[in-house]
Amino acid sequence: MPVPFLDLKKQTAMIRDEVESEFREIIDTGWFVLGPKVEAFENGFAELCGARHCIAVSSGTAAVHLGIWSCDLPRGSGIMVPANTFIATSEAITLAGQVPVFVDVCPDTYNLSPTEVEGFISENRTGDGIVDPKSGATVRGIVAVDLYGQVADLPRLQEIADENGLALVEDACQAHGAHSGSGPAGSFGNAAAFSFYPGKNMGSWGEGGAVTTNSDETASRIRMLRDHGSAKKYHHDVEGHNYRMSAFQGAALGVKLKYIDQWNDGRRAAAARYAELLQGVDLELPVELDGNRHVYHLYAAHANDRDALRDALGEQGIGAGLHYPIPLHLQPAYAHLGYERGELPVCEYNADHNITLPMFPDLAAEQQEEVARAVAEILSK
Repeated sequence: MPVPFLDLKKQTAMIRDEVESEFREIIDTGWFVLGPKVEAFENGFAELCGARHCIAVSSGTAAVHLGIWSCDLPRGSGIMVPANTFIATSEAITLAGQVPVFVDVCPDTYNLSPTEVEGFISENRTGDGIVDPKSGATVRGIVAVDLYGQVADLPRLQEIADENGLALVEDACQAHGAHSGSGPAGSFGNAAAFSFYPGKNMGSWGEGGAVTTNSDETASRIRMLRDHGSAKKYHHDVEGHNYRMSAFQGAALGVKLKYIDQWNDGRRAAAARYAELLQGVDLELPVELDGNRHVYHLYAAHANDRDALRDALGEQGIGAGLHYPIPLHLQPAYAHLGYERGELPVCEYNADHNITLPMFPDLAAEQQEEVARAVAEILSK
């Protein structure tokens, strides 16, 4: 039985009439960019995230960019970031005029390691500040990614940031509705960024993103930056960008917001079923930390011969992904920074062994049984 990696058809059918009704209202009013549908979504999403403010934008990449940009750091500052994330995270650092400084991750969650961050700070502190030995940039910030749907150790990272005068931005693009023991995704740091790419736990019907923050000043700055640096039409205090959200995406997300907890419960139930079905199989399964609510944007396992497993699953019509097979510090785009294999061993282990199994809210028990049967059969050979 074929099993897709992701199937959005049931979810779309469930909410189609509601979304189409919202779209008709937009067409009738002619308010196609920002407007009341986007504002209503912003208010609801801020509440979900436990944040004072939500600023809806055009994509997740724009959201991370604005989160970093709004920290107003000196140009050329170093920003510590994990290397096992999508390039949008490090792209956003560069777009903001800063320099990515890659740091290793925890061996259980693969989220940014506070221990590694502390070690980097201790080893590279000079009389002029914390200086990245690769680029010579003075480090002034941290971007932590909530990888695969589990919130990073942001409380500890916030302590480290505060102790060292660093900005902290949460990349929560994979963690809609996730919680740590200290608060929901989107409630940490100077600002937090979300992506609403269609395959996300709460995806738009196109591109979309949002920034959440508890700072009135940061929220005001981001609203200006997303709209050409303007708080009042034709009055531009600074140069910004066109990062405004389409009203259609705000409307679709406003509908989906009502169902996100239900859909995340479905993902969590599927993850628990995988844990039972894959007992005894030679596969490293995801770890959910005590007190956390992992929302399993991806079900990331690890196998010794990951590529062979993925190919064999594909031959049986079972979708599987690689997230992310080349860590950022080894990408050609960052060759100029001078990283070499072996410098970030946990990131590299994750890149070499990671395989993501089918995961979506409506994943049926029979489909998971088929996945587990195929994985066990392939790995037993």
